[in-house]
Amino acid sequence: MLNETPLTTIHQLETLIAIDPAAHPLKEMASLFVGAMNDWDTEGQISIAEFNKEVKDFFGVPITTSKINNKPVNLSNSSAWKYEAGSSLVEMIRLSQKVDQQLDFDQIIEDIITYYQKQLEKIDFLAHLKYLDTSEGGRKTPAFSKYRPQIKFDFDDMQTSGEQTFINKTVVNPGEEVEASIRIISVAHFQNRLQEGMVFEFREGPRIIGTGIIVQLLNERLRKPTDD
Repeated sequence: MLNETPLTTIHQLETLIAIDPAAHPLKEMASLFVGAMNDWDTEGQISIAEFNKEVKDFFGVPITTSKINNKPVNLSNSSAWKYEAGSSLVEMIRLSQKVDQQLDFDQIIEDIITYYQKQLEKIDFLAHLKYLDTSEGGRKTPAFSKYRPQIKFDFDDMQTSGEQTFINKTVVNPGEEVEASIRIISVAHFQNRLQEGMVFEFREGPRIIGTGIIVQLLNERLRKPTDD
Protein backbone atom coordinates (compact mmCIF):
# COMPACT_ATOMS: atom_id res chain seq x y z
CA MET A 1 0.00 0.00 0.00
CA LEU A 2 1.35 3.42 -0.95
CA ASN A 3 2.03 6.07 1.65
CA GLU A 4 -0.70 8.64 0.94
CA THR A 5 0.74 11.36 3.20
CA PRO A 6 0.86 14.61 1.19
CA LEU A 7 4.20 16.35 0.78
CA THR A 8 3.48 19.79 2.25
CA THR A 9 6.26 20.71 4.68
CA ILE A 10 9.83 21.92 4.38
CA HIS A 11 11.05 19.20 6.74
CA GLN A 12 9.47 16.43 4.66
CA LEU A 13 11.13 17.69 1.49
CA GLU A 14 14.47 18.20 3.23
CA THR A 15 14.38 14.61 4.51
CA LEU A 16 13.53 13.16 1.10
CA ILE A 17 16.36 15.08 -0.56
CA ALA A 18 18.80 13.87 2.10
CA ILE A 19 17.99 10.19 1.47
CA ASP A 20 17.76 10.49 -2.32
CA PRO A 21 20.71 8.35 -3.52
CA ALA A 22 20.78 9.73 -7.06
CA ALA A 23 22.58 12.82 -8.33
CA HIS A 24 20.30 14.62 -10.76
CA PRO A 25 19.38 18.23 -11.65
CA LEU A 26 15.95 18.12 -10.00
CA LYS A 27 17.58 17.14 -6.72
CA GLU A 28 19.93 20.12 -7.05
CA MET A 29 16.97 22.40 -7.77
CA ALA A 30 15.11 20.98 -4.78
CA SER A 31 18.16 21.59 -2.56
CA LEU A 32 18.28 25.23 -3.66
CA PHE A 33 14.55 25.53 -2.97
CA VAL A 34 14.93 24.10 0.54
CA GLY A 35 17.90 26.40 1.13
CA ALA A 36 15.73 29.37 0.21
CA MET A 37 12.96 28.23 2.55
CA ASN A 38 15.41 27.77 5.42
CA ASP A 39 16.89 31.24 4.82
CA TRP A 40 13.47 32.89 4.81
CA ASP A 41 13.05 34.83 8.04
CA THR A 42 9.49 33.92 8.99
CA GLU A 43 9.78 32.31 12.42
CA GLY A 44 8.26 28.85 12.63
CA GLN A 45 7.69 28.55 8.89
CA ILE A 46 6.94 24.91 8.01
CA SER A 47 4.58 25.06 5.02
CA ILE A 48 5.87 24.98 1.44
CA ALA A 49 2.66 26.61 0.19
CA GLU A 50 2.90 29.42 2.74
CA PHE A 51 6.52 30.05 1.76
CA ASN A 52 5.54 30.29 -1.91
CA LYS A 53 2.83 32.80 -1.03
CA GLU A 54 5.21 34.95 1.00
CA VAL A 55 7.82 34.88 -1.78
CA LYS A 56 5.26 36.12 -4.29
CA ASP A 57 4.03 38.80 -1.88
CA PHE A 58 7.60 40.02 -1.37
CA PHE A 59 9.08 39.83 -4.89
CA GLY A 60 5.89 40.11 -6.95
CA VAL A 61 4.22 37.83 -9.47
CA PRO A 62 5.10 36.10 -11.61
CA ILE A 63 8.35 35.17 -9.86
CA THR A 64 11.26 35.78 -12.26
CA THR A 65 15.01 36.21 -11.89
CA SER A 66 14.61 39.86 -12.92
CA LYS A 67 12.02 40.58 -10.23
CA ILE A 68 14.23 38.98 -7.59
CA ASN A 69 17.43 40.69 -8.73
CA ASN A 70 15.78 44.10 -9.13
CA LYS A 71 14.01 44.12 -5.77
CA PRO A 72 15.27 47.24 -3.94
CA VAL A 73 17.49 46.16 -1.09
CA ASN A 74 16.55 47.40 2.35
CA LEU A 75 18.82 45.83 4.94
CA SER A 76 17.57 48.09 7.73
CA ASN A 77 14.41 46.05 8.24
CA SER A 78 13.75 42.37 8.99
CA SER A 79 13.95 41.34 5.32
CA ALA A 80 17.73 40.83 5.02
CA TRP A 81 17.53 37.04 4.80
CA LYS A 82 14.80 37.27 2.16
CA TYR A 83 17.38 38.55 -0.32
CA GLU A 84 19.63 35.58 0.49
CA ALA A 85 16.69 33.26 -0.13
CA GLY A 86 16.03 35.07 -3.39
CA SER A 87 19.59 34.35 -4.54
CA SER A 88 18.95 30.61 -4.11
CA LEU A 89 15.70 30.89 -6.08
CA VAL A 90 17.54 32.68 -8.89
CA GLU A 91 20.05 29.79 -9.02
CA MET A 92 17.17 27.30 -9.05
CA ILE A 93 15.40 29.03 -11.95
CA ARG A 94 18.62 29.37 -13.95
CA LEU A 95 19.45 25.70 -13.46
CA SER A 96 15.94 24.76 -14.58
CA GLN A 97 16.32 26.95 -17.65
CA LYS A 98 19.64 25.32 -18.48
CA VAL A 99 18.40 21.75 -18.00
CA ASP A 100 14.74 21.86 -19.04
CA GLN A 101 14.28 25.29 -20.65
CA GLN A 102 11.74 25.86 -17.88
CA LEU A 103 11.47 29.35 -16.36
CA ASP A 104 8.04 29.19 -14.76
CA PHE A 105 8.52 29.26 -10.98
CA ASP A 106 5.26 27.47 -10.18
CA GLN A 107 5.99 24.70 -12.69
CA ILE A 108 9.49 24.17 -11.32
CA ILE A 109 8.10 23.78 -7.80
CA GLU A 110 5.34 21.48 -9.06
CA ASP A 111 7.96 19.28 -10.76
CA ILE A 112 9.98 19.09 -7.53
CA ILE A 113 6.94 18.23 -5.40
CA THR A 114 5.65 15.67 -7.91
CA TYR A 115 8.99 13.86 -8.02
CA TYR A 116 9.48 13.72 -4.25
CA GLN A 117 5.83 12.89 -3.61
CA LYS A 118 6.42 9.71 -5.60
CA GLN A 119 9.47 8.95 -3.44
CA LEU A 120 7.45 9.56 -0.27
CA GLU A 121 4.81 7.07 -1.43
CA LYS A 122 7.42 4.27 -1.17
CA ILE A 123 8.46 4.98 2.44
CA ASP A 124 6.67 4.43 5.73
CA PHE A 125 9.46 5.33 8.14
CA LEU A 126 13.20 5.84 8.49
CA ALA A 127 15.05 3.56 10.88
CA HIS A 128 18.45 2.81 12.33
CA LEU A 129 19.17 -0.89 11.87
CA LYS A 130 21.67 -3.11 13.63
CA TYR A 131 22.35 -6.47 12.05
CA LEU A 132 23.35 -9.19 14.49
CA ASP A 133 26.73 -10.78 13.99
CA THR A 134 26.75 -14.38 12.77
CA SER A 135 28.01 -15.46 16.20
CA GLU A 136 24.90 -13.84 17.74
CA GLY A 137 22.55 -15.79 15.49
CA GLY A 138 22.54 -13.30 12.63
CA ARG A 139 22.90 -13.90 8.92
CA LYS A 140 25.89 -15.74 7.52
CA THR A 141 25.87 -13.64 4.34
CA PRO A 142 25.50 -9.92 3.59
CA ALA A 143 22.11 -8.28 3.04
CA PHE A 144 21.52 -6.11 -0.01
CA SER A 145 19.41 -2.97 -0.23
CA LYS A 146 15.72 -3.79 -0.91
CA TYR A 147 16.02 -6.86 1.36
CA ARG A 148 12.62 -7.84 2.84
CA PRO A 149 12.80 -9.55 6.24
CA GLN A 150 9.82 -9.77 8.59
CA ILE A 151 9.38 -6.94 11.11
CA LYS A 152 8.08 -7.65 14.62
CA PHE A 153 7.08 -5.01 17.19
CA ASP A 154 6.95 -6.08 20.83
CA PHE A 155 3.37 -4.82 21.33
CA ASP A 156 1.87 -7.17 18.73
CA ASP A 157 2.22 -10.79 17.62
CA MET A 158 1.77 -9.75 13.98
CA GLN A 159 4.79 -9.85 11.69
CA THR A 160 4.89 -7.85 8.48
CA SER A 161 7.23 -7.82 5.52
CA GLY A 162 9.40 -4.70 5.68
CA GLU A 163 11.47 -3.69 2.67
CA GLN A 164 14.77 -2.09 3.73
CA THR A 165 16.30 0.47 1.37
CA PHE A 166 19.75 1.26 2.74
CA ILE A 167 20.85 4.89 2.86
CA ASN A 168 24.33 5.56 1.47
CA LYS A 169 25.03 1.81 1.29
CA THR A 170 24.09 -1.05 -0.99
CA VAL A 171 25.36 -3.95 1.15
CA VAL A 172 25.36 -4.56 4.91
CA ASN A 173 27.39 -7.36 6.51
CA PRO A 174 26.43 -9.25 9.68
CA GLY A 175 27.36 -7.14 12.71
CA GLU A 176 27.06 -3.82 10.87
CA GLU A 177 24.65 -0.92 11.36
CA VAL A 178 22.88 1.15 8.71
CA GLU A 179 20.27 3.86 8.21
CA ALA A 180 17.39 2.73 6.01
CA SER A 181 13.97 3.67 4.73
CA ILE A 182 11.35 1.04 5.50
CA ARG A 183 8.20 0.14 3.60
CA ILE A 184 5.85 -2.29 5.33
CA ILE A 185 3.05 -4.39 3.86
CA SER A 186 0.53 -4.34 6.72
CA VAL A 187 -0.08 -0.59 6.96
CA ALA A 188 -3.75 -1.05 7.85
CA HIS A 189 -2.90 -3.34 10.77
CA PHE A 190 -0.42 -0.85 12.27
CA GLN A 191 -2.48 2.28 11.61
CA ASN A 192 -2.20 4.77 14.52
CA ARG A 193 0.11 2.42 16.44
CA LEU A 194 3.68 3.53 15.69
CA GLN A 195 5.86 6.38 16.91
CA GLU A 196 9.43 7.66 16.74
CA GLY A 197 11.77 5.85 19.10
CA MET A 198 9.87 2.56 18.87
CA VAL A 199 12.10 -0.54 18.73
CA PHE A 200 11.48 -3.57 16.53
CA GLU A 201 13.09 -6.85 15.52
CA PHE A 202 13.59 -8.06 11.98
CA ARG A 203 13.59 -11.76 11.29
CA GLU A 204 14.04 -14.58 8.83
CA GLY A 205 11.27 -16.92 9.88
CA PRO A 206 11.52 -17.37 13.67
CA ARG A 207 15.19 -16.30 13.75
CA ILE A 208 15.98 -12.74 14.86
CA ILE A 209 18.71 -11.33 12.62
CA GLY A 210 18.69 -7.72 13.78
CA THR A 211 16.97 -4.89 15.61
CA GLY A 212 15.86 -1.44 14.57
CA ILE A 213 14.53 1.82 15.96
CA ILE A 214 12.13 4.17 14.21
CA VAL A 215 13.92 7.47 13.66
CA GLN A 216 11.25 9.32 11.68
CA LEU A 217 7.71 8.40 10.68
CA LEU A 218 6.87 9.55 7.16
CA ASN A 219 3.52 7.78 6.82
CA GLU A 220 1.18 9.81 9.02
CA ARG A 221 -1.42 7.06 8.83
CA LEU A 222 0.83 4.97 11.07
CA ARG A 223 1.41 7.63 13.72
CA LYS A 224 0.10 6.90 17.20
CA PRO A 225 -2.08 9.78 18.45
CA THR A 226 -0.51 11.79 21.25
CA ASP A 227 -2.27 11.94 24.58
CA ASP A 228 -3.99 15.25 25.21
